[in-house]
Amino acid sequence: MKSLKTIIIILVVVLFSVPAISQDKLNSGMLSKMDFRNLGAYRAGAWVSAIAVPENPGEKYKYTFFVAGRNGGVWKTVNNGTTFYPVFEKYGVTTIGAMAVAPSNPDVVWVGTGESYNARSSYAGNGIYKSTDGGETYTNMGLKDSHHIAKILADPKNADIAYVAVMGHLYSTNAERGVFKTTDGGKTWAKVLYIDDKTGVIEMIMDPSNPSVLYAAAYEKTRYPWHFEAGGKGSGVYKTTDGGATWSKTLNGLPGGELGRIGLAISNSNPKIVYAVVENLNRKDPTKELQTEGMMNTSRDNYYDQLVGGEVYRSDNGGQSWLKMNEDKYNVSSKAAYSFNQIYCNTQNPDNLWVISDAMHISFDGGKTWTGFEGDTTHYLDAMFGDHRTMWIDPRDGNHMLLGSDGGIYETFDAGKTTRHFYQIPIEEIYAVGYDFHTPYNIYIGLQDHDVWRGPSNSWVGEIGPEEWTVVGSGDGMYCRVDKETGRWIYSTGQFGQQLVVDAWTGKATRIMPEAAKGKPAYRYTWTTPLILSPHNSSIVYTAAQMMLRSVNQGKTWEEISPDLTTNDPVKQNGRGHIKYCTITTFDESPMQPGILWAGTDDGKVQCTFNNGSSWTDCTAALLAAGCPKGSWTTRIVASSHDQATAYVCLSGYTKDDFRSFLYKTTDNGKTWKSISANLPEQPVNVLAEDPDNKNLLFVGTDGGLFVSVNGGTEWVKFEQIPAVPVKDIAIHPRENDLIVATYGRGVYITNMLPLKQLNDTVFGNHAVLLPVKCKPLKNYSEAAWLGNRRLMGNSHLFTPNEPNAFEIYYYVNQDQFVATKKKQQLVLPTIEIRNEADSVLKTYQVKEAGFGKVEFPFWKQKTGNYTIVLKSNGIEYKQTSVIKKSWEWPVGNFDMQKQ
Repeated sequence: MKSLKTIIIILVVVLFSVPAISQDKLNSGMLSKMDFRNLGAYRAGAWVSAIAVPENPGEKYKYTFFVAGRNGGVWKTVNNGTTFYPVFEKYGVTTIGAMAVAPSNPDVVWVGTGESYNARSSYAGNGIYKSTDGGETYTNMGLKDSHHIAKILADPKNADIAYVAVMGHLYSTNAERGVFKTTDGGKTWAKVLYIDDKTGVIEMIMDPSNPSVLYAAAYEKTRYPWHFEAGGKGSGVYKTTDGGATWSKTLNGLPGGELGRIGLAISNSNPKIVYAVVENLNRKDPTKELQTEGMMNTSRDNYYDQLVGGEVYRSDNGGQSWLKMNEDKYNVSSKAAYSFNQIYCNTQNPDNLWVISDAMHISFDGGKTWTGFEGDTTHYLDAMFGDHRTMWIDPRDGNHMLLGSDGGIYETFDAGKTTRHFYQIPIEEIYAVGYDFHTPYNIYIGLQDHDVWRGPSNSWVGEIGPEEWTVVGSGDGMYCRVDKETGRWIYSTGQFGQQLVVDAWTGKATRIMPEAAKGKPAYRYTWTTPLILSPHNSSIVYTAAQMMLRSVNQGKTWEEISPDLTTNDPVKQNGRGHIKYCTITTFDESPMQPGILWAGTDDGKVQCTFNNGSSWTDCTAALLAAGCPKGSWTTRIVASSHDQATAYVCLSGYTKDDFRSFLYKTTDNGKTWKSISANLPEQPVNVLAEDPDNKNLLFVGTDGGLFVSVNGGTEWVKFEQIPAVPVKDIAIHPRENDLIVATYGRGVYITNMLPLKQLNDTVFGNHAVLLPVKCKPLKNYSEAAWLGNRRLMGNSHLFTPNEPNAFEIYYYVNQDQFVATKKKQQLVLPTIEIRNEADSVLKTYQVKEAGFGKVEFPFWKQKTGNYTIVLKSNGIEYKQTSVIKKSWEWPVGNFDMQKQ
């Protein structure tokens, strides 16, 4: 037996003769090798929050303007809208409230983050930004606690002077609200108008003949998760004549009492003419008690019909006195005035007014009569999607306008008689995503205000365009699920419980919304009503109100399988502002065992059943013991595919202006919970997806992007390919190993996630790793795609290429593989070989750098069959096998795969 001393010497020699392995960790740089395809769906468009056009563009900017999606970032065109490109990707925020181009210097562009529509889905920003290179790059100039910026005005002669209207926090009080002014280009800010910590400024206009004269609309509102108080006595109109040094409230002729959102406009041709659109929240009939219960339907809250509503006032003396213009029958604020209620004055004609709402209201007589009401036959903006949000009127031509709505950005040259749609800005807002098992499979997305859509993951023409998408559901599109056996039955939900099943083979749509039995309390559905099909039987459909509901016959009949699982607080069940509260917001059935169900609510309850709903266990106390704040909104609950005692729950403090990440896991049926939020940033968590093959591979969507963990939540890494946009839903296609990511502002993304399945904490401690390679068809498009003149349509269209017809080969090579094992030995660089079934080498790629990498081997000269991919590094071979499958086939032209 050798002595201990001899053994130690041998170990030391061995240790120092072998190059040490540097232990890398998964990071965003590695993930950047993965390609995400954005599929839109582009045609529908989405909510536009701001438009900015250089007032004095010169030759440099004469075809330039900017468009902001409320959650889609800032987009710039330099060719008058033929194409757009994003210019605000690097700043950790995509929610935009306001933009302005300095009239005296169009190189200076201001962007205010945090849109100010005061809605349930109004995301907070992180301050105001300034560009000095025409909107290409930006610097944060402060006001970081403003959260929601409503308006920016730049001095027409001095680009260093600007005013910012700030609404402040949405769900809580704060001091950084009011009007702020800078005189040094944003280096410092002075709060020049402040009402109180719950009243912000929603609108601001400047006298075009005197930049020291400004008007501001203060707006007092209170939003809770269960109630929206749409106005208050703090709302009003203020004026300054000395550049904000002093302000006076203008009262003469304007209504008193409770007021909602106020919009302001000033005439360019006669600045003494000022308009205000006011949501008057005083009772129509002071002698009648207000009805509060049973006033809400899926489209609107009819409580406000009992109030005076939208009124238009005009001042001909610069705001010293006001006169009401509209008759009472013209309620121009009839729908959710807190989110609309802006007024615009034609730049050449002060009697031509525009008030944004679900239907645009237009007046040609100074506000006396209005379009958009019963009997109107004018047909303005007929070809434009409604829910109008913002507009720009050309100061040199009042017939030329840019209009933003929930359908995107439009342009008119005849004052709204005809419009063209710039649909080619990918800012779609998706609530949820689903998929089927066709070949190729389809994706199903529920869009804000735009129904439910189906589109192919790969198209017969080799790229996916707007014509590939088809509507398969209605309303504000929410969840969509398809039976996995045939793909025939498409189930979807709309806002507040609307539910349909569509027969994809016949096109027949059937309403299957559950309704409470006569004499029982009505069902309370959350805005984004959840729906799933049982993973064990696609004929079993689950949805939820305040209790869990199940159908075993495709929605023909329903049964309650739980008691009320919420706090059932009667005070919070009939809040105003088009809200339902004390509802179930998420649930899941265990993929491992039928009848194990988990459910979470908007008021912080988490419960589970292990016997098909016969009895339920309340897990809320255990969740609170793990550190979850009481009353947090449950955004997603997921039953594990690997262990029937394991589940995950995502919760959000968004409705309390608490932006921390709350993510928990249980492994003992909810008895105890452990936080797995780890190093996630302070962003509310919306969704989690667990890989069905690797229990440690998790994906999380937050209000600021997409993250992955390869160690069960111990550490998270961000996918930088997706902007800092809210990720609302994540799906993993189990057959194709695709990751499908639904964002609320940038549409849907797909990537091949198969390589991630083998990653873990120890992988990067190896000398080299060759990751699994996805099997693919020889051709994933039709030969007919190359016939004819299909693409002679100009550049104003977006198309997403199919996934590559190639092996996507991901690998990792440690730094030690680039060091010769012996002195004076010539280093042989690592290589990747592709071999066919005869073991012949078809292609060799040389690996020149250490780290995580990717190469693609195209198929166009290959045959179907088995292939071997070999990574050679320092004399060792690492192998993976894959298959080139038979080409997908379609008939000539458009295709219908529904009966495959």
